[in-house]
This record gives sequence, structure tokens and C-alpha cells, in this order.
Amino acid sequence: MIRTFHAKINKKIMFFSLLPATVLAIYFFWVKLPLAALCCMVFLVFVVERLIHTYYVFTDEGCLFIHQGRFSKVSRHSLSDIEKVDIVRPSSLSFLKNKDTVMLTFCDGSIKFITPFPAEEFCRYFKRKQEDFLEKTGGL
Repeated sequence: MIRTFHAKINKKIMFFSLLPATVLAIYFFWVKLPLAALCCMVFLVFVVERLIHTYYVFTDEGCLFIHQGRFSKVSRHSLSDIEKVDIVRPSSLSFLKNKDTVMLTFCDGSIKFITPFPAEEFCRYFKRKQEDFLEKTGGL
């Protein structure tokens, strides 16, 4: 069975990237700088497209596909390559992290942060899927 988790849209990303770009685009149109305004508008299109079209797919072959918008490359990760999945709880110093951020730790030591919704269900499903995959393949 293929299971898809969509990304949670982070309000802080919207506030710190979309609001200033919108204000700058309006300002550049106001002062008659259309090329600068066009650049801000293109930036807005890319950010909104990436926010809306990010999702995470588990397949029956034991893979996790991470789609981060139409304009970026799809990353494929085998469930056996992922060592640990944890929900990151924000501390007082990391005010930009979302409460639903999941940290994927790979066998080679690399780390990837994703924001599936709901995060707890994503972690439970991942652990169940990883156990089934390792049981089916004999622990490869």
C-alpha cells in the first residue's frame, strides 16, 4: 500500500519569506522598477509552489520518496538506509523550528529535516513499515 503524507505549511516561513517578498514587489511596482518587482514575484511563485507541493510517499518496495515541489528533484531513500526517525522538539534558542519537524538520521551520518503532517503518525507508520520491510527482506 502506498501512503502519502503532506507537508505542514510553516507559518514562520510564510511570515519571513512571503511577507517581505510581497511588500518588496509592491514597493518596486510603486517606484517603477518592474524588473526588480518581477524578480520578487518569481521568487514568490517558487516559494508558494514548494510550500504547496511538498509531500512524502512510502511505497511497497520499501522506499521513501520526498517530493519538494515541481521544480526540484525527487529524492529517494530506502527504508533500510534510514537509521532513526525522531520528532524534534524546539528549544528556546531555535525559534524558527516547527513543532512538527521530523529528523531523519541516515546510516552514513547525514541528517534531513522534514515536516510531515501529522508528525507522530508519520513516525509510527515509518517504524511499522521499516519493520515489515526488514522482516520481508531478511534484515538486509
